[in-house]
Amino acid sequence: MVNPGVLQQSQAMALPLPLNTSDNLSNQSPAALTLSPQASSIVPLSRQQLKQKMKAKMTKDEIRRKMEKVLKSGKYKMKVGRLIFWDFGGQYVYYTTHQTFMTYRALFLVVFDGSKGLHEQVPDVLCFPGQHMTPTPAVFLQHWVNCILTYCKAVYTGIPKILFVATHKDKVPKEDIETRRTELYSGVEELFKDHEGRGHLVIDNQIFVNATDKTDPEIDVLKKAITDLTFQHPCWGEAMPNASVPLELEIANLVAKGKQVLSLREVEELNSISKVSVLSNEELRDFLQFHHSLGKLIYFDTPQLRSYVIISPLLLVEVMRSFVTDIAFWPKKGLIRNTFERMSESGIIQRKDLYLIWEQKHFNKISPYKEFIFDMLIHLDILSEQRRYDITTGSRLPVENFFVPCMLTQRNDTRFMTHECTPEKAISLAFVFKGTIIPPALPNRLISACLSMWTVKTYEGKQLLFSGFIGLSFDKAHDIVVCVEGNKILLYIVHETSNGLIVPDIATGIKECMYTTLERISEFYKSTVQATSISQKLPFHIEYACSRLECHIPEEAAFTTDEWICHKHKIVHTKEKWNIWNQDQEKEQCEEDCPGLQEDALIQIPSDIELQRFSSRFDETTIRELAIHLGMTFQEWDDLKSNNPRCVQIVKYRILVNWREKCSGTFKNMWNALTKMELTTHMLCQVKRIRKRQCDFNEEYLDLIPTDEILDKLAQVIGEVSFPLGIELGLPVTSLDIIQYKNGLNLVAECKEILFQWREDKKVKPTIGVLVQALVNVGRGARCLEEIIKTVGVKEYIPLEEVEEEKQGKFKTFLQKLNPFQ
Repeated sequence: MVNPGVLQQSQAMALPLPLNTSDNLSNQSPAALTLSPQASSIVPLSRQQLKQKMKAKMTKDEIRRKMEKVLKSGKYKMKVGRLIFWDFGGQYVYYTTHQTFMTYRALFLVVFDGSKGLHEQVPDVLCFPGQHMTPTPAVFLQHWVNCILTYCKAVYTGIPKILFVATHKDKVPKEDIETRRTELYSGVEELFKDHEGRGHLVIDNQIFVNATDKTDPEIDVLKKAITDLTFQHPCWGEAMPNASVPLELEIANLVAKGKQVLSLREVEELNSISKVSVLSNEELRDFLQFHHSLGKLIYFDTPQLRSYVIISPLLLVEVMRSFVTDIAFWPKKGLIRNTFERMSESGIIQRKDLYLIWEQKHFNKISPYKEFIFDMLIHLDILSEQRRYDITTGSRLPVENFFVPCMLTQRNDTRFMTHECTPEKAISLAFVFKGTIIPPALPNRLISACLSMWTVKTYEGKQLLFSGFIGLSFDKAHDIVVCVEGNKILLYIVHETSNGLIVPDIATGIKECMYTTLERISEFYKSTVQATSISQKLPFHIEYACSRLECHIPEEAAFTTDEWICHKHKIVHTKEKWNIWNQDQEKEQCEEDCPGLQEDALIQIPSDIELQRFSSRFDETTIRELAIHLGMTFQEWDDLKSNNPRCVQIVKYRILVNWREKCSGTFKNMWNALTKMELTTHMLCQVKRIRKRQCDFNEEYLDLIPTDEILDKLAQVIGEVSFPLGIELGLPVTSLDIIQYKNGLNLVAECKEILFQWREDKKVKPTIGVLVQALVNVGRGARCLEEIIKTVGVKEYIPLEEVEEEKQGKFKTFLQKLNPFQ
């Protein structure tokens, strides 16, 4: 093999031999089970004759009754162990699928081409996302070892074992075989001598086989090594509950007949057949989860997936193979070929395209369960639904679009990193993984998670979505970049003008979100059941980047070192620099060591939202005095107050807006005025902060767009914070003025128009989450919205234009049916 492949040997329980089901035989000693001389002299029957004889002597029901009798006696013992083999594809596109089948209950064979040098370049092979190293057998060996140890839960010390097997011995001259064997395994030993997973590796056997020759003696050496390591595995021979055997036999019988999927109800009916060993509901769930961990079936106990059980895991292999496949296996032409080409370029596939693939004859067993399979692929992040709005056009992305990260092979070829993500505009940190190579499924799953949280950024006409790289729009001023470099997943936050203007709460929130997501992904891959969990560290740690975004310092060292000089640029950094990533979002006040706004922030002109937040923190008298210090007059204040007699909050805000427009006011002017009034200048820091929202909303609800019913009811309870809320939601002051003028004293109508106009402004997706945050920021809180949603529920909002398009489409179809010759 050019690429090292992996063969996983997964231990699973086998069907017992028929003789072992007899209660008479089970009571005899082992010696009594040997054949008598008379019996041994009988001419052996053929397998078919034995089968017919057994069939004639004992019906299926009789076999079941005898089995139940043995189980009830408590003397049932398994005599045979069955091994399941998985052969993992070595092509790049398959890497994300491997984690689905890896478990610590296995022995792994890492197979590599022994006729090649470990550091010899492998031609025509894609390396991993973010990897710029030359692809060699050594690189792929490290990849496989890191993948196995990342995806498999550490339940037993040194388990799973990884056995190295060199192949292609026939391509090496006979006189050089032993020399090559020594060179190969000395190289493997050197490659992993300092690897923390060294205890998992089996290298001493130094197996070097000619796989084309069945008589090669080393094939027997390999078989013995597999057998010995299997028997040494802690899971071999572990006790199994007898009560579950009838159900296991029933399922095995269905698999033998070609059945691949059962509904949970069908499994429950199978379980109820037995008269003496019916599992309780809890025991049945344990049975399904345990056999899932063995690799004998696939069952996910989540609301979307628990209704079905895949009893033949080979179906999942077929599902993966149907669309996650190398270019060598694509159709030569046609619609399906076009789908694969589009998926390779953009990573996008549509639901209808996947359904078309599954209609092919060799995949038609998938079609009856296509909705369930779809949900499972999303659960595994093999597919990721794009739910966001295009920030440039404001249009909602089609819900039929799904992202397939492992099929996207194009690298980032835009200028974004060199022209926008610069040391002047960005800050960065790294999630650093153990080992030299990050298993590709981790960044691919992270990118999928990012797609469900934020909008893909479009830059110079291109979406920033590439292999191992994604650019996202957080809001109008902040962008996010996630990319893979070596053993690091790099996180950048980019401000449109200066990194000094990055809001600390935003940086902290994004960091916490990414950390939690990576933590959950890591735990997901290690999640097996019926095993004692050992407390283990995460496979990554955080490091902060220097001012030039190139050097890194571990988080622990960053907060215990007063000063750090980065090794490449010799720039001095104090530990206060890292505070931007670690704000206490529960506190509204600044930390004691907060230096205040930096110079590049002070020269900025405050936005509408920032002036709204600032004015809400002071009473009427203080804002009036501040306005005078800023250069406004008493007359200007009085005029505003007479024009807005019912809302002093609007007056406070308006006087600051008028000052900004009249004097081109900056934060520096406000800082000077606060200093003269002997007020804390840290009030300017607080306008940059985002109050942490605390609510009991289901996370899935936060990404939905509120319906008309929700906005109608919310408009009735918002009250006098409607104007500040409109500012927080990003509506222009001129629009709010017009709304106020139109609605006069009708506060509910004013609130309703503000909310509906916000929902139509699609520069940032108008979600329930955005609305919750705005309510918290203006001090109203989200409790009112929570109660409304509990009452009316959450439905998918469909814009009117989409409803009209659907109606027109149906009408057009109707006309075509009336006149098919049009």
